[in-house]
Amino acid sequence: MQFKPLLAFISLSQLLSLASAAPAAELEARQFDPDSFKNKWLELHNNERTTRQLDSLEWDGDLAWKAQQVATQCNVDNPQLWGDNGASFNIGRYTKEQAFAEWTATSGSFPDDRSIPWQRIVANSAQKVGCGEATCVLEGDMAYTVNVCYYDPPLSDYYTNAGDN
Repeated sequence: MQFKPLLAFISLSQLLSLASAAPAAELEARQFDPDSFKNKWLELHNNERTTRQLDSLEWDGDLAWKAQQVATQCNVDNPQLWGDNGASFNIGRYTKEQAFAEWTATSGSFPDDRSIPWQRIVANSAQKVGCGEATCVLEGDMAYTVNVCYYDPPLSDYYTNAGDN
């Protein structure tokens, strides 16, 4: 059998191009740096809290795990995202910074319920935070990001925790 170098080159280059065309989620997983992820979320939260002379939040791995589990479900109707369970979430084509900015922008609605994401961030009682993020595909092929953060203790009194800040 005679080896055909050109055919072998074409086949090898096609194979390599297929191998490098990994799905976006796989590429994201390869590039994921847990320390950078954690530090960015803490920085965003603690910068907002510092402007109000509040103590810094600490990262909680259990809350982050819970938030990640909820985010990867890619289900906006998930009951774990609603109510007073401590979750703030954002769905859209957003970076962490954009999602967080959207949450803090709700402060203008205080004391209305629309300000609850911001109230969770600046609650006097909050001590810990954990966040998760997932890239999901909406109907069709549109990719979007789900950002979820849980706080401990959860916000229990929407109108008194953030009102003095």
